[in-house]
Amino acid sequence: MSEQYLPSQTNAQFLKTLAQHLAEGRSDTLARLFAQNNAPAPQVVWQPSLVDAQHPILRSFLRGVSAADPPINVRWLDSEEFGALNDWTMVVAPTDDGNDFYYRHYGAKIAEVYQADMTGRRVSHIGGHVSVFFSALYRAVTLRNEPVMSVHEPPRMVFVRAWRRIIQPLIDDDGAITCFAAVNVPDNDLRAGLEVLSQAVMVVSPEGAVQYANRAACLLFGQARSPLGGADLASFAGIEIDLPSSPDRLILQGGQRETRGVIRHGSMLVPIVLTIGATYYRDLPLFVISARLENG
Repeated sequence: MSEQYLPSQTNAQFLKTLAQHLAEGRSDTLARLFAQNNAPAPQVVWQPSLVDAQHPILRSFLRGVSAADPPINVRWLDSEEFGALNDWTMVVAPTDDGNDFYYRHYGAKIAEVYQADMTGRRVSHIGGHVSVFFSALYRAVTLRNEPVMSVHEPPRMVFVRAWRRIIQPLIDDDGAITCFAAVNVPDNDLRAGLEVLSQAVMVVSPEGAVQYANRAACLLFGQARSPLGGADLASFAGIEIDLPSSPDRLILQGGQRETRGVIRHGSMLVPIVLTIGATYYRDLPLFVISARLENG
């Protein structure tokens, strides 16, 4: 953690202060933390309602936990409600020394969007101001022993406009908080729009890493899902694609490039047509590559 967060305090003191302020409903310390990192302040809502949730997965989570008798016992993790939300849910627990938190479970859909599976890893491994925010928020939930919703903007390299999450504390039979269930869904208008297209589309970084591939692209290139960790084009699509020098240049030229290649479908080699365009998302230049079978 950098000393820039609050130079007059140690990291541990700052986390304690931030957690206390969040528990009290104060947002000024959190706003300063994000402002120092050129990011808008997150939204934090205690005891969120269905109106606050604004997403069907978050609403389903709220309905599921409200059906249990509060406070929510950790056995809720064995329920059908949790099973139905498994792909979009994280289970977070404090480390043995109480100085950090780790992910006991990290939903497959969250990992796909974040491009990393954090199962078994610590919240501190995320790093930066976002990690500080998460750690303080889990501490604040412990102080209040009630659910909270947060909406925050991640660093630009994450292909998400904002993350919406609801954190629910879970208790053991003695009434002590043992872990947290957190449903986490992304806001991404571009991703949502591309997902419904029948045409295969990939969003690629200037360096050639696949940030996202829609379902049609996964089917075309024989992949189970959009890649984790920003796989390079050649490994994901099974074809070498000669990208323009930069998305910026392609945007300035105001056009698209078309190229052809061959991919393997089973035992057959099949010709495809690739159209390479470019766009900006959250001020980050990206290539947008669509693909179709040449005779399709």
